[in-house]
Amino acid sequence: MKKGTIIIVLLLFFCSGYYAQTDEVYTGVSKADTSKNSKKRNNTNWIKKVTYGSNFQAIFGTYTYIYLSPTIGYNLTKNFNVGVGFIYSYANINYKGYGRFEQSIYGAHSYARYFINESFYAQAQFDHLLQPNVYNYYYPREKIWVDYFLLGGGYRQSLGKRAAFVSSIMINLTPNVLSIYPNPIFQVGFVGGF
Repeated sequence: MKKGTIIIVLLLFFCSGYYAQTDEVYTGVSKADTSKNSKKRNNTNWIKKVTYGSNFQAIFGTYTYIYLSPTIGYNLTKNFNVGVGFIYSYANINYKGYGRFEQSIYGAHSYARYFINESFYAQAQFDHLLQPNVYNYYYPREKIWVDYFLLGGGYRQSLGKRAAFVSSIMINLTPNVLSIYPNPIFQVGFVGGF
């Protein structure tokens, strides 16, 4: 019995060294080496500043309308967010015996959003859309690029730590005869972060 107890005590004594803490004084690890690990961890902090969101609308029936606008943004400061996105819009109207109207519009947009407080923000947005030229009777399928500069503000309702429901009202400051946006424009969407 004594031999078994001595063997167990010796095994515990020798094995316990494997779980002991090592001191950098004895191992020769410099302080600079530990800072490399912290730099690697700090390099991922930028992802916390990335935001994403989308506006989506859909109507189906004799009048079919689909609008999709995904965005990706970046928080330059705590209150200032900038981003870019894609816009796709599809409309199809059945005039019951008089024919069918169908069009697709797509393009890009960019925005700058300043948060006045946790809920309210001001926003400037620039849209660049390829859309049908409805005034060209000779070439009805012709498409042209039209620019829109929108200015307004909105409200953000938090849905948790990293997500929110947003709604805004925008004014088109560059209206023209080909403008597809009414004045004012109401937008509703979702914003999240990583």
